[in-house]
Amino acid sequence: MNVKQEITDIKQNFDQDKHLIFGYTPMCGTCKVSERMLDIANEILQLPLVKADLNFHPDFSEAYQIQSVPVLLVMSKDKEIDRIYAFQSVPYLLENLK
Repeated sequence: MNVKQEITDIKQNFDQDKHLIFGYTPMCGTCKVSERMLDIANEILQLPLVKADLNFHPDFSEAYQIQSVPVLLVMSKDKEIDRIYAFQSVPYLLENLK
């Protein structure tokens, strides 16, 4: 997946029963650490994942009332089933994403 593309299609997995949306901003140091933990966890889980620079998605951020970054939305189609702001650890992510 090309993460460097300018505008990511956040809704590309909305046909999937379970998928993840990782929201970040490039200047956020915590986002980089969280993204690494997420990558490790998702190597095991293999869930469809979209990583989106929320600077390019103000409408999405507003629609889903995203308060801060990093944020991980656990989705079922277009419905949010869980939201994680504090990633804590890889085991924590694995437990919460099962």
